[in-house]
Amino acid sequence: MRYVWYLCLVLFISGLTACSPIQDFFFAAEPVVEFERQALGGRLFDMWYDEIEENFVPDDPDTLRIDGHGGPHGNGTLNGADGEPVENTGHDYRLKNLFGWDMRGDAGIYGRDHQAKPWVLQTGPLSPQHGGATRGFWIAAVTNGDQELGIPVYGDVLLPGEIEALVDFMLAVRDGQLPHPDDLYALSTEAPKGFILAPGGDAARGRQFYAAQCAECHGDDATKIIFDNGEQSLGQHARHYGYAIAMISLSGEPGSEMGAELSLNLTAAKQTATLLDLLAALCDRERYPRGAGTDPDVPDGDPRCREYLR
Repeated sequence: MRYVWYLCLVLFISGLTACSPIQDFFFAAEPVVEFERQALGGRLFDMWYDEIEENFVPDDPDTLRIDGHGGPHGNGTLNGADGEPVENTGHDYRLKNLFGWDMRGDAGIYGRDHQAKPWVLQTGPLSPQHGGATRGFWIAAVTNGDQELGIPVYGDVLLPGEIEALVDFMLAVRDGQLPHPDDLYALSTEAPKGFILAPGGDAARGRQFYAAQCAECHGDDATKIIFDNGEQSLGQHARHYGYAIAMISLSGEPGSEMGAELSLNLTAAKQTATLLDLLAALCDRERYPRGAGTDPDVPDGDPRCREYLR
């Protein structure tokens, strides 16, 4: 829902006040608002239609009939910059699918050398050729669509403030104001799913963070909630898709009560270290097992978790 982020902010602040002086938050209203605005942008980047009031259901790419709901045509499609509907080829009109989680398009984790997603665009905000692209450029491209880049028109479904938050999130990642993908994992043509976690994570610290921030909802062993239609526990999901868990922990889960899990008082470097600590901890298959997950766990020697794998 469009205002579910406010509930997330309240819950987030409530959870942190147990460890932080209450006055830190009441005398820092502006930083709190900006922190949550960036987190909202991250959730919109992930799955924008779970964060807005309009009921948008993307057209099902596996059916011949256009059978979605909402959007400018009422059928779950968005327009391109030329005014014609953009076919949903599996991207579901999610920016994280079109750009990839690392925002590099075809050169990134969803590109041809890694996961080879057929719908990923050629470039994204973190592509070298866009290194100097301004905030205004990206706001215009997202609002009005961009035929050359392949970006649909989001101004038909998102408010200007929401687009600004989304763009500011992308640029904060690009410019190092939030954790940068390069500091969280390396792309690899050899590793399953195309990534290897960065070194330097501390599993002991990660377990402490998990116990404080995650265990209440996910359980002490991370098996309380099973993802992807019963396929994976949180531990499994982190071992398979650590890059996604990092970004969701940073911004929150779209459409849920889970807001950003990191304190607004942390620098980008400290946020990065905390995320690596959490991922290092979740690489322990015994402490955080698959539980009722139906997928097989990562095998011994799987390179995604590096030396963190237990």
